[in-house]
Amino acid sequence: LVTYDRYPLHPDNCSPLTFLATSHPITEINRTQRSYSTYRIMALAQSFKLLSGHEIPAVGLGTWQSKPNEVKNAVEHALKSGYRHIDAAAVYDNEKEVGEGVKASGVPRKDIFITSKLWNTHHKAEDVETALDITLKDLQTDYVDLYLIHWPVSFNKKDDATRFPLHPETEAVDVIDVPIAETWKAMEALVKKGKIRTIGVSNFTREKIEDLWKTAEIKPAVNQIEAHPYLQQPELLAWSKEKDPDGIRAILAEQSTNRVLCVSAVNDSIIADLAKSLGKEPAQLIISWSVQRGTVVLPKSVTPSRIEKNFEVFELPKDVFEKINALDRNHRYNFPARLGVDIFGESDPETLKKAVETWVTQQKKIRAGQA
Repeated sequence: LVTYDRYPLHPDNCSPLTFLATSHPITEINRTQRSYSTYRIMALAQSFKLLSGHEIPAVGLGTWQSKPNEVKNAVEHALKSGYRHIDAAAVYDNEKEVGEGVKASGVPRKDIFITSKLWNTHHKAEDVETALDITLKDLQTDYVDLYLIHWPVSFNKKDDATRFPLHPETEAVDVIDVPIAETWKAMEALVKKGKIRTIGVSNFTREKIEDLWKTAEIKPAVNQIEAHPYLQQPELLAWSKEKDPDGIRAILAEQSTNRVLCVSAVNDSIIADLAKSLGKEPAQLIISWSVQRGTVVLPKSVTPSRIEKNFEVFELPKDVFEKINALDRNHRYNFPARLGVDIFGESDPETLKKAVETWVTQQKKIRAGQA
């Protein structure tokens, strides 16, 4: 599902696209046959079964970066158009509008799969339920279908509303150490209370998940990461489908690219040519490729026609699927180095230090300009 940094999909608005992989083999995937006018749509997964036993729809609507005055209508239209999966998060600051859109759609709550995410300021055990209760109130529901730890990084909470609390001396984001096991245990308790049906993580490495497994009573059913044609992470995807020693399959989720750079595979000439050859749009091609590789996709749009088109997934011919696989650059766009934490095990201390200093300087200039 989605992270806080920017991920474009469409060239006009750099909308984000997220993906998710599941924990069960292809034989356990529910399939239906569909067809469309310009290209024969073959069977693709319509939902995936998670470790919790619940089904998650293969295509949903992402709400990251959707403006408050737009997201309500987008959610309402998506649900009326057949979507049954809505992705949200506290840090998106639009969950109230998401809840209004769900209510306005008229679709019964029991038929909708809603995801939300625990933000970094509420990782301490005593803060987890508070954060969830705010989300539930905003979404106008008494439970979420999936709740994720948004990042494996904890902030020193100032209050329930401040997303990026600053350290009083360094003026950098105030990062603190809260064991993931502590946060996870609190989330497990909320599953038992009935406020959450499935729990998972986001932006976790394989090593972090394996470490969590050592203490988890309930295994994480989802790991949301950055993934797209330019960062396909085949090793992590393959590992997610392997059985662990207990016979439980690992899981995975994916995302697209960086909004600030506006780098998106949807603009790739090869993607464009392949889509044209099939009578489809580039976004439809990427979404279908994502589902075909075993992941749930959460394209974001507030345009009614695009919301509808994004829901039309189809099975790619083998040669087209392989050509998209060949686009992998192993290039990560979404890395918040400004936090000073080596989240993915890919940065050296000096690089992180400079990133923090640069961010602090930029923020000081912004505040000075607002004074």
